[in-house]
Amino acid sequence: MESFKDYLIKQKIVDGKTAERLIAESSGDVVRCLRKLEQDPDVSDQSLIKAYVTTFKKKSLCEILVEEGYISLDYIQGIITEFGAVPANIGQILVDRKVITEEDFARAVAMELGIQYVDLSHYQVKDELFNSIDVALMRRYCFIPHQRDSREIHLIMSDPGNVDSIEELEVQLGQPIVPMVASRISLQKLLSLMVETSLDSKVVFADLENFPPLEVVVEEEDDDQSPAPGIATASGFGSDTTVVRMVDAIVLKGVRKRASDIHFEVYESQLKVKYRIDGVLFEVLSDVEPRFRDPVISRLKIMAQLDIAEKRVPQDGRFKLKIDDRFVDFRVSVLPSIFGETVVLRILDKSALGLDIQKVGLEGEDLLIFKRNVKKPYGMVLVAGPTGSGKTTTLYSAIKFVHTPKDKFITIEDPVEYQLPDIVQIAVNEKKGLTFSSGLRSIVRQDPDKVMVGEIRDPETAKIAINAALTGHLVFSSIHANNVIDAISRLENMEIDPYEFVSSFNLIMSQRLIRLNCKNCLGEDSTITDEMKKLTVDFDQYSQVSFKRGHGCRYCHDTGYQGRSGIFEVLEMTPKIKQMILTRQSPLEIRKVAMEQGMVPLRRAGWQKVEKGLTTFEEMNRVTFEEGVL
Repeated sequence: MESFKDYLIKQKIVDGKTAERLIAESSGDVVRCLRKLEQDPDVSDQSLIKAYVTTFKKKSLCEILVEEGYISLDYIQGIITEFGAVPANIGQILVDRKVITEEDFARAVAMELGIQYVDLSHYQVKDELFNSIDVALMRRYCFIPHQRDSREIHLIMSDPGNVDSIEELEVQLGQPIVPMVASRISLQKLLSLMVETSLDSKVVFADLENFPPLEVVVEEEDDDQSPAPGIATASGFGSDTTVVRMVDAIVLKGVRKRASDIHFEVYESQLKVKYRIDGVLFEVLSDVEPRFRDPVISRLKIMAQLDIAEKRVPQDGRFKLKIDDRFVDFRVSVLPSIFGETVVLRILDKSALGLDIQKVGLEGEDLLIFKRNVKKPYGMVLVAGPTGSGKTTTLYSAIKFVHTPKDKFITIEDPVEYQLPDIVQIAVNEKKGLTFSSGLRSIVRQDPDKVMVGEIRDPETAKIAINAALTGHLVFSSIHANNVIDAISRLENMEIDPYEFVSSFNLIMSQRLIRLNCKNCLGEDSTITDEMKKLTVDFDQYSQVSFKRGHGCRYCHDTGYQGRSGIFEVLEMTPKIKQMILTRQSPLEIRKVAMEQGMVPLRRAGWQKVEKGLTTFEEMNRVTFEEGVL
């Protein structure tokens, strides 16, 4: 079916240029275009009559579907036989029977009504306009705003032929509506995407009343950990319904947005909620009514089975929720501040963690070396790095990679972050005398094949772990150190015997987490200044690199980054390296020989990510620094 513009040209009512201008000025609205034609002295009365007649000779949806080849006349005859006539909802019936697609239906509706069809597959929503309209309203009437001016608002709708809905919306929005059409399914997907990727509180928590209550899993505690008298328990929820919904919504959105932590910060006249995503904090809520501030904190304490009456000392707890058909653990830290208690939730989501050794960031030869050494029957594998560098994730991934039902695996951790099936996990409790060293001493009497020690903090723990590795156990552990050479120095400072050291260690690895460029807004990096180049000692070696960065979009919350990956420095205990440790050679000499044998230092690993366009020059500089050329 020809468009109204084509009709105007074909009937020589106006020329092509004039027709294009009229259609553009009328935003595709045929009636408005006719009004403009009425005011044009160059258009004859006869031509105007022709134009009016064609608007009243619109074809039915059924005719359009046949003409466009979506269905045959025989098929329509079958529909008439089945229903007695062509049903009013013929389009939806054909979609349900998979005769036509949702997009075919939307295109046909556009032709029937003489309005514009919009393909939403690459559509860019205007954030400011989107955020100005109630999300609940957009969901109810299934539309997205396209543009708005002082006179009217253009809406992309799934059912633009529903006059009653349009009239209701015009009252709600306070403006006349110019409808456009897109398929219902594509509109619903885009609406969900907009809500899930937004950090605007009006959008994120717009459908608060529609949140179903989250299922809190109450786990039995031992006698020492059971709530004292006066402490609210998970089963004793007496919170206001609004507060419960608000907390549930904040927690649910945090999990869905891949946040690692949720911060509830109390100030003199407000409560702020922030999500930590990919290591960066985003404020998502700051306008919580003052009357809800204390109830929100109390609700969190109730969920963690903490004492809601005690507000002067720090408290720690945990709880588990069922979210999207899976269980997610939360660690809770409550800390008194000058304006009240602040709370931080650490989200421990195994499904988001992945625990796949192939996905932690190890590549090529480093991945092969790591796999080879964690598969050995005994010895020690040590992961070094500062807090928050992903050591625990790497250790858990290694456990998942090597564990089989034939082996007994025991871990001792502070705290146990993720509960793993078929593995005995022990939580350190220093108040009760269960430390890493005392727990490890008992573990080796439990006939384990493999052991994980969450962290080596003191000489006693180090010596027991090394002894376990020497007596036929495979031991995984971590240590706070900047790189593999610093890890060796730390162990030497703990007075570990060099002979025991070289006899027990299979591999030492250092790591960092580096943010990755957002693929949705990736482009050339033009932000690198001459000063940045001068302050980077090794920049000249990589000056020919095609630097990339994300320029910021809703998918990455305007940061330019989405997701993180590890960078690693892997040192395998070769005979040469062992000999150098035995003879107490300097760390610089050991590092030099390790690099000659193929060890890739952290800085070089960071540059490799930059060369591949996976991260930015700025991010690589934030995470690593040049230690000098040896």
